[in-house]
Amino acid sequence: MNSTMIGLRLIHILAGAFWAGSLFFSAGFLIPAIGAAGPAGGAVMQQVMGVRRFPAFVGTAALLTILSGAGMYWRLSSMSAGTFARSGMGVTLGVGAIAGLITLVIAITIVSPSGAKMMKLGSAIQARGGPPAPEQGSEMAALQNRAAFGTRLGSAFMLIAVAAMAIARYV
Repeated sequence: MNSTMIGLRLIHILAGAFWAGSLFFSAGFLIPAIGAAGPAGGAVMQQVMGVRRFPAFVGTAALLTILSGAGMYWRLSSMSAGTFARSGMGVTLGVGAIAGLITLVIAITIVSPSGAKMMKLGSAIQARGGPPAPEQGSEMAALQNRAAFGTRLGSAFMLIAVAAMAIARYV
């Protein structure tokens, strides 16, 4: 195996582990804890999302995972004149790649916009001073539910992607 494939594989595994772990942690622990914390959860969310720039790190990991995986898949397919893509391993990796891409689409279309709107609404509530107006509270709850749904849905597809990557060599 050459150094290009070693480098791509290392990037793919490290970035993918961070991406998947972040998604599973967020879906299973962070989002439910923020929701249960009530108004205090907003401060945690602002710290994690705004100050610590969690979405930027996860997005970078997702992009690195997808690009390095595509690079490896392309190299293996081109080196085998397409035979690899039709093999059990190639098909299984392809299924995992599609699941990873679906996860990214969910993040871009559901989770990220909901998070951005929550941050903006949270800032407006803070600037207002005092508790949120009833319509702000209901809008925040709807956004939280949408983000939680998207995160759980993305986690399901990420589980498929991780499982496919784990078993592909043996299929």
